[in-house]
Amino acid sequence: MSYSYLERLERTIKQHEEWRVGECLNLIPSENQSSSHSRSVFMTDLGNRYSAPDKFYRGTRFLDEVQALAEDVAKKVFSARYADVRPLSGHTADMAVLLSLATSGDKILSVSPVNGGYPGISHLGLGKLLGLKNFYFPYDDNKVNIDGREARALVERETPRLVFFGSSFIPFPHPVREVSDSYGDGISIFDGSHVMGLIAGGEFQDPLREGCSLLIGSTHKSLPGPQGGMILSNNDEVFSRVSDSIHPGIVDNIHWNRVASLAITLIEMMEFGKPYAKAIVQNSQALGKSLDALGVKVRGAAQGYSKSHQVLLDYDAKRLQFFAERLEQANIIVDNGGRIGTNEITRLGFGVREIEEVAELVGMVVLGKKPAELVKKRVKTLVKDFREPKYVLKSVPKIVR
Repeated sequence: MSYSYLERLERTIKQHEEWRVGECLNLIPSENQSSSHSRSVFMTDLGNRYSAPDKFYRGTRFLDEVQALAEDVAKKVFSARYADVRPLSGHTADMAVLLSLATSGDKILSVSPVNGGYPGISHLGLGKLLGLKNFYFPYDDNKVNIDGREARALVERETPRLVFFGSSFIPFPHPVREVSDSYGDGISIFDGSHVMGLIAGGEFQDPLREGCSLLIGSTHKSLPGPQGGMILSNNDEVFSRVSDSIHPGIVDNIHWNRVASLAITLIEMMEFGKPYAKAIVQNSQALGKSLDALGVKVRGAAQGYSKSHQVLLDYDAKRLQFFAERLEQANIIVDNGGRIGTNEITRLGFGVREIEEVAELVGMVVLGKKPAELVKKRVKTLVKDFREPKYVLKSVPKIVR
């Protein structure tokens, strides 16, 4: 019986790989593909071991070196004095910030989930669990962004303990500078989960030099690493408070194979981050323009459609879910929120020419011009030559035994 379970598992994994990697156009902005070199370290002994800051476990000198190397590279990539790669996710990084810098009853300002803000720190998530008083930025729907002038006035009036920039729906840079000198005793954080790769490539904005004490976020969206989290800072006092809270209160075993994988991704970003980030933004702008020209409703046209890895469709929630279901039938994978991500396909080598075809395929489904089966055939043809990540080191050492 054990072999039947094993066979079923192996078959399911193979089917997933053949479909999602070999036959689908993956346009979810929350996902990406890491390089084969980055993935290879998951198979090493690093994934079986423990370490701890108090040296309770012995035999950890090489694990400690992996962490030190990853954090050193992260500091260089993001021009930060401090880095912590121990959070297991962007959400874990958010949790570390809230638990170490806020107490029950404190006011927390962020982008509302209604406007695409991250629900995990809102009144729906950690805000409720930790007894925080969530309130939200004034938002300009036409500009698809925080209203900087009104936000500044709100911050001066309400004096929140923490101000969270960043969002799950983030086509344009947030007005950090415009609001940055109005915090008073508050602390500003940029949750760059979605745009970490763009920030690393110098193509979006630079929160640590625009007034934020912390840059936190995921490592697997526009940054094409393993699923995990990271905290960066130039503020000694704020960083120490957050970093000191992580072990043993929030994270125990930090999964050393993940940290090694992230280190490889960050080294790749040192080499190729700028052209990669630039290509993502160019592809997003080309996609938005092409979809608009085809008659697909896209938000942010007056601002150039996007300056990130996201293009946002402009339909109501019911229709967006319907489109997502129809697109999946055509092997085009998006989420139910109307976000179309260019980060993974850019990672695989798509340029503006291919992006125009992507827009045509999406448009056929959204506008109901072609049946899903016919579009699926074209999708399979398009993706067959884009299977391996680009912007990777050409010559790498053999790590796996």
